[in-house]
Amino acid sequence: MILHIKDYIKDEKNATPAFVEAIGAMNDGDTLCLDGGEFNLRPEGAFIKTYYMSNNDGGVKPIVMPIIGKKNVTVDGGGATLVFNDETLPVVIDNSENVCLKNFSIDYAVPMYAQAEIVEASDNRTVLRFDGKQFFCRVDRDGWWCFYSPKDGWEYHRTDALSLQFDPDGKPSSHSRPYFPYSGEPKDHGFLGGMFLDVRLEQLGENLIAMNADFKNFHTNHKVGSSFIMTYAGREFPGIFVNDSKDVNIEEITLYQTISMGIIAQTTENIRLHKVVAVPRKDLGRMLSTGADSTHFVNCRGKVEISYCSFTNMMDDAGNVHGNYHRYLKREKADTLLLGFGHYQQKGVLTYKVGDVVDVIDSETNDIVSEAKVVSAELIGIDNIRLVLDKEIPEPTNEYWVTENISTAPEVHIHHTVSGFNRPRGFLLSTRGKVLVENCKFTNMNQGIQLSGELCDWYESGAALDVTIRDNDFDNSAYAGGVAIYSCPRLRAVKTNKDIIYSGKLLIEGNRFTQAEKRILQASHAAEIVMRNNTFKKDATLPSQWQASESGIAYEHCGKVSIEGIEEY
Repeated sequence: MILHIKDYIKDEKNATPAFVEAIGAMNDGDTLCLDGGEFNLRPEGAFIKTYYMSNNDGGVKPIVMPIIGKKNVTVDGGGATLVFNDETLPVVIDNSENVCLKNFSIDYAVPMYAQAEIVEASDNRTVLRFDGKQFFCRVDRDGWWCFYSPKDGWEYHRTDALSLQFDPDGKPSSHSRPYFPYSGEPKDHGFLGGMFLDVRLEQLGENLIAMNADFKNFHTNHKVGSSFIMTYAGREFPGIFVNDSKDVNIEEITLYQTISMGIIAQTTENIRLHKVVAVPRKDLGRMLSTGADSTHFVNCRGKVEISYCSFTNMMDDAGNVHGNYHRYLKREKADTLLLGFGHYQQKGVLTYKVGDVVDVIDSETNDIVSEAKVVSAELIGIDNIRLVLDKEIPEPTNEYWVTENISTAPEVHIHHTVSGFNRPRGFLLSTRGKVLVENCKFTNMNQGIQLSGELCDWYESGAALDVTIRDNDFDNSAYAGGVAIYSCPRLRAVKTNKDIIYSGKLLIEGNRFTQAEKRILQASHAAEIVMRNNTFKKDATLPSQWQASESGIAYEHCGKVSIEGIEEY
């Protein structure tokens, strides 16, 4: 059956109740047609549910399109523009199968990030002017940032916000590092501490604020006429959240602005993105598209495919595919483990299913201590997981034992996709499944492609075992530092054994690298690296940083390495 949203609209000032009702009315096999046009969507009348999303912030979510427990359904926008307001989660696909979203855009009437013009800049003072039309900011009585909307009445009081300078051409600056301007009391900022700069804020006039700080020694270089972008709203509200579903297709969707990530999918089998675009509304003078990663896939299965997409001007990566390591806290019984989460933004997400294969790893040595199958798995509150396995598991000998679900390792195919002008990377690909990246273009600040896995900080697994990167353009990739392709895991064990092999085979062939100097590959702890039929073009007009080596290739502690000379022209 075909449903039309116009049959449910009762209030054009807030179409949210109509969307909730129409989605609820869909039976298996139905299509909801939006038939083009523009819809104003507010949190009032939204479907309310609590969700925990990996690498995001969990809690109560007001949802406009709750596609929950559905099969074989389609939402066809027909070119519709969905304009959201305030703290709203546009789309949830949960516990559903064979779902298609297509032909609409997501935007926010009042962007939930800040954008200011730099009107004064020196070694110790930067003055910001917010336009007072889309972007509003003042210094509150505690000396903190206060971002607000007179239209909607909300306020965000923050000691800091992730900030990035954009040049007048709308691209992130190559000469000013991303950082958190921090106006609170001194404290330990954890593993991101190097990105925090103490500032003293001064209100100079309405929407006119001075930051007083030691910018010179912090190695940042603000320039008058550039834009200063600040993301302050946290990660509670991505654009599209996919949870515990199967066979999801997202086609011809434009993400003009999302509060946090564009699309986040977890514990989902088979997801395809085709002609998905993240791009800011340049006609409104906006510089930022998604407030964090454009796409993110956590503990998924089957296949992740990204085709003919374009991700630009986001505040974080184009995409990230990974699993999660969990901390082995306690052996409750011989076959029963109590697990904890490595990072607070992983809490509340159950990533194990009956029959999954689990490795128990001593991250001090990187040794697999045991491998077993899941008999049962359950969340204990939001802080712990109880895992019953099919065999006895040893007691941990130190506090650094972790578990990894090696059954959640999708194949990845990324092709004919553009990624760039964002902080900091293109695609992070940490999966045991086969990975193929081809016919793409990368123009990212720090890395075009990163293969890592880490047993600290974010606790993101796992080892990339079979990766092919071919026929891509790395056009001014890593223009603000770093290398075009980076494959260096973060392992606790290398402190005692630098020769550990973590990842598998990396094949890099037929790619074209254009940079001011050679910063092509940096790799470590890989079983095999093959490079062949690649070319390099030197372009002195591009931002100059540093050279990885004479050849632009640096590697250490790897197994078999075969690198053909790179043709230069």
